[in-house]
Amino acid sequence: MTPSVASAEDEFRDFAYIVSHDLSGPVRTIVGFSQLLAEKLDQLPSDEDKLHLELIMESGQKLNEMIQGLLVFSRLNTVPRAPELIDLEITLARVHMELQALIDATRAQLTYPRMPEVLADNNRMFSLFYFLIENAIKFRRKDVSPDIRIFVAERPEEWEFCVSDNGIGIDPMFHDDVFRPLRKLHTDDAYPGVGMGLTLVRKIVLQHGGAIRLEASPSGGTAVIFTLSKAGPVKS
Repeated sequence: MTPSVASAEDEFRDFAYIVSHDLSGPVRTIVGFSQLLAEKLDQLPSDEDKLHLELIMESGQKLNEMIQGLLVFSRLNTVPRAPELIDLEITLARVHMELQALIDATRAQLTYPRMPEVLADNNRMFSLFYFLIENAIKFRRKDVSPDIRIFVAERPEEWEFCVSDNGIGIDPMFHDDVFRPLRKLHTDDAYPGVGMGLTLVRKIVLQHGGAIRLEASPSGGTAVIFTLSKAGPVKS
């Protein structure tokens, strides 16, 4: 079996697992509480009914977020790459603008050197840095403003990037697991989300002939280190 075929089959198994397991929980919750409310339509709303309705809405929202994440993942597999020479300085300016409200609300600091031009898919590069920076802000420590730093190193055939933060960090035993679809290490109450950010980041990096890994950052948070091939995206 070739590596590409094995990879495709692995992704199919991941997708089947997601549909059969992860999405079924929210669906069961929606159906179950909907049935409870349907049995009481002739009664005035009670506090219990309101709680059931809240649970339905929360589960529906989570299900929608999961589906949206899967749609993005699916599009990364199906939408052709359109390589062009991209100034990542402009890309990061767009990401900063898109995340401005979140950056202001958390008093986050984002610093980076002069970014290079890379041969890559423009939309995918935006998504790559958007997910990384959004993740770094989301998984911040309580009462500590996020400090996100991007480093760049040029290699003969690739660019190496490091997105480092001062957040809560990731236990090394989960450094591989967090790249799998819908894998979460925290409860929704602590850190809302569906666990697709790093999955999408990894997919984009691999599509551009790169590799990705996690390390602990000097400030105790997480450092996401990845490469992008100077030759541009790999062929589908």
